[in-house]
Amino acid sequence: MGNQSRIPVKDADFNNYINLAIPYLTTNKTRLVLTATAQANLTSVTAILTTAGTGWNSVYQLAINPAAATTSTIATKGTIRAQIETLLRAIYADIPKSVLTQIDRDTLNIALPTNIYTAATKPTSLPSLTISERSHLSVTINILDVAHSQNLTNVPDATKIDLEAAFLPEGTKAPEGFPQESDFHHVATLGKSFYNRTYTADQLRGTEYLKACYLSSRNEPGGWSEIITVVVA
Repeated sequence: MGNQSRIPVKDADFNNYINLAIPYLTTNKTRLVLTATAQANLTSVTAILTTAGTGWNSVYQLAINPAAATTSTIATKGTIRAQIETLLRAIYADIPKSVLTQIDRDTLNIALPTNIYTAATKPTSLPSLTISERSHLSVTINILDVAHSQNLTNVPDATKIDLEAAFLPEGTKAPEGFPQESDFHHVATLGKSFYNRTYTADQLRGTEYLKACYLSSRNEPGGWSEIITVVVA
């Protein structure tokens, strides 16, 4: 899941860290929901840490002992360290972020992600629709915030407007309760506070019912406006 651990740079700090982190992972592997692949990596990194003579704990002690250290030993230490880091990063990437506690993060040195986003809330503002201009087979609709008569740019919890309409042709008797929710269809998603609505000749003298709602930055809708009617002329 992309958990990034800040693995210590200095070998002495690294040694202390892995001798705490690897046993901790083993103890908590079930709670941390490690997959079969991650558990296999944990088995491998545990062996690389603890195997007598060839594991990190043995080689590191030789490498820091001036009387025992050789060029080959120091090079082997670096190779083993790289193997451990690769396996640990693969294990951490497998842990779901949602199961990590603060103790886990402190022990494994996994920082809280810096790219945490707060989900956008639904708009609380309500739009109001008015007809500002009329011409043959066309109207211009203005959409302003009810509370402050502000256009979309100045509505703090909305980034777009969703416009829906229901249409009743000329001479058609409206069913009881018309228009219902199921009678409306999507017309447009707007990034501005006005819309030029055009009609076709066969809609002449029909009646259209229009309503709108604000959308958040994540397209979550707020409440619907009052319905306005347009008689197509």
